[in-house]
Amino acid sequence: MIHGLPNGLSWVASWHRKMDWTDGCIAVTNEEMDEIWRAVPDGTPIEINP
Repeated sequence: MIHGLPNGLSWVASWHRKMDWTDGCIAVTNEEMDEIWRAVPDGTPIEINP
């Protein structure tokens, strides 16, 4: 999944990039998640490559 930060932790901001806490997901800040929601229509296939 691609997701924002857990509820109540938006103060962490970009610090979340310094450690792997997602168990395989792609985590972005809540502001970045809002931008993704505005830019990508529902149902759009997303391909993630290593």
